[in-house]
Order: sequence, then structure tokens, then C-alpha cells
Amino acid sequence: MPDTTIAKNRSVAWWGRRALSSGQHGRWSIGPLDLWLLHGPQEWQMVTERPRDPADATLAVDVPCADEFPADAKGLLRFAGAAADVKPELRVALADRPMVSRPQNPFYVPAQGQVTLYLSSPVWVQVHLGDAMVQEFPVYTPSDTWFGPSTVNGELCYATRTQARLELADVPERPHRVVTPLTVVNKAPDALFLERVNLPVPRLPVYADDHNRLWTPAVRMEREADRDMAAMKIDSTPPAAASGAQRIAEPREIGGRHLMVRAFSALFQ
Repeated sequence: MPDTTIAKNRSVAWWGRRALSSGQHGRWSIGPLDLWLLHGPQEWQMVTERPRDPADATLAVDVPCADEFPADAKGLLRFAGAAADVKPELRVALADRPMVSRPQNPFYVPAQGQVTLYLSSPVWVQVHLGDAMVQEFPVYTPSDTWFGPSTVNGELCYATRTQARLELADVPERPHRVVTPLTVVNKAPDALFLERVNLPVPRLPVYADDHNRLWTPAVRMEREADRDMAAMKIDSTPPAAASGAQRIAEPREIGGRHLMVRAFSALFQ
């Protein structure tokens, strides 16, 4: 029987390894993305389409799929040489650049104050045939943004489409987005105007809770008198709100849980 999960049913994860016999194909619908995989007699074929809005919460895994494979779709990819009995696997990853988020409404954090925000980042999908990753792509293509005090001093990032929230209950549950609790601590003697937040997601692992909602560890950023940088600490465990969480993806960049990051340089007016 097909392994089918319809929107808002989180009992089955879209990631993981699934079997497709020769001649069968599968379809994974993950938010805005439709991913098709066909196991041909001598090759695998893959099609990706994005027929829905990036905010869509669709979740459906249909493996094997009874609908017709879109063999004439633009951008069809072919992979030859994999073992005949290989099982395709989808894996979760975060972006390969930092992700810049905006609060729902900008606000000030007073001197010696702190606030916790809940950020939401889009996932990248990694397609593996056996041990080999054959493709990687975002569920949708985020826009580029520059984060820094000038066009010379800063870095190229992605801009997330969702807004940072002060309450977890206000963050919509979507199968293609990962939630990060971020605590901003203002140790400086002046107020911090929080207009944008730069989160270095390549440093973060990913967890899935017992409802298959995706999380990173909680992150703490402390702003000292030097307003250009923040001391960042990444928790070693999943957030307390992520019940029964299991680690499903490692960080892209390994460099310890304590580092200095450019977090607030683009925030001052």
C-alpha cells in the first residue's frame, strides 16, 4: 500500500529512506515543493516542481505513486549507475548561508534586557541514492540580502519570508520550516533597536520532535558594548518545547557551540 500522508497529518515524516521497485515512482509534496522520483530499469529520473505558495503547509508522501510520472516536465534529471536495489532517501538540511529574519514589528531591547524570539527557516532537501547525494535544493528559492554596516563590510545572506515571533504559538507549523528559539541579551549600556536578526543557520543541527516538527537547538546572542558583534552560544540539546526530539541532521559548518557573529550591525538607526 502507498505510504500517503495528507496535509497537517504529522504522523509520518517526509524525510527518510523508502523503497521503490523498478518501474515504480514516488511523489513527495513538502510545502510548496513537489518532488518526483522514478526508478527506471537502468536509471533514476527526478522532477521538481513548485506549484504552491512558499507559505503552503501541504504534506503528502505517496510512495509508490499511482499518478502518472511527469516525464515531459521541464528540468527532468537522470541518474545512471546506482545499484538496482538502492533505496532513495530524502534528508533535511539548513541553508548554506546565514538567514536574516525580521520581527513582526521592530522593537527596542533596553540596556541589560533580554527577549526570546522564535525564528523560522526554510529547509533544503538532499536526495541520496545509497550513500551518494545526487541533488540538493531548497523547498523554495529564498531571496538574497546583504547584512552589514556597509556594502564593503558584511556578508551575503538569505532573507526568510516569515517574521520572527515573540510567542511560539504564533509560529505556523509547516513541514518545510525549522524553528529556532533565539534569546537576545543586551548587555550594552544603550538600547538595542531590533529590526533584523542574522542567524548563522549553517552552524545548527536539526531535530524532529514526536510530531515531526523541525527544530534547531536554542541559540543565545549576547550584545556587548561593541555593537558590531555578538557572542553566540548554541545549546547542546533540543529545545524544551520539542517533545521527544531526535537529531536528524548535522550542521553544515563545524566550529564549536561558542562563537562571535555579526548579528546586529545592520540594526541601528
